[in-house]
Amino acid sequence: MLMKYYHKDGHSHSHGHAHGENTDGTAKDLAILKYMLDHNRQHALELKDMGARLAQSGNAAAVLIDEAIEAYDNANEKLAEAVKQII
Repeated sequence: MLMKYYHKDGHSHSHGHAHGENTDGTAKDLAILKYMLDHNRQHALELKDMGARLAQSGNAAAVLIDEAIEAYDNANEKLAEAVKQII
């Protein structure tokens, strides 16, 4: 079954969901974790573009966005490692 999620940011994401594979919920956890990792990576790319535009115009917010991107990247590394450990 394909599940679709809609977010306030105006776009949707899908991930597969298998029934009966795992009674402990691991398959569902893995699907959600992979979805969140992909979702975060997409938003990090959007933030990089935004930060670059703001930096070109001299807006000081670009520095804060760069710091936020570092936090996204750090979190995404941890999520990717968690995926590896579950698989």
